[in-house]
Amino acid sequence: MKLPHTGTDAHGHPSSATPWSESTRDVLDVLASSIAKTASREATPEPQLQVPAVQALPGRELLTEKMLADRWVCSVARLQRWRTVGEGPPYLKIVGKVLYRLKDIEAYEEASLVRKTF
Repeated sequence: MKLPHTGTDAHGHPSSATPWSESTRDVLDVLASSIAKTASREATPEPQLQVPAVQALPGRELLTEKMLADRWVCSVARLQRWRTVGEGPPYLKIVGKVLYRLKDIEAYEEASLVRKTF
């Protein structure tokens, strides 16, 4: 690839009267050729598999006993007592931490709904 001839005069303005030397044109040709070769060799990245983001906060699917106590306006001690005697909703115990699945909480709430009987 040949670059156009653009010389400059004493004030830095373009001038066609000042030709580039042969060695300068050779260097520019080599640089342009190398850039073109490098650009053509660059690997195009393969499309990345888009994985949905995993929710980091337990607020959506899992509730701590404190979160459930706040939801039901009761004490954490009550939830602990229920677990001891086998009452209340099912729970998970992962690495020593008690967690409640939101779907289990909602099912327990639905089952606890009192309807008029008269």
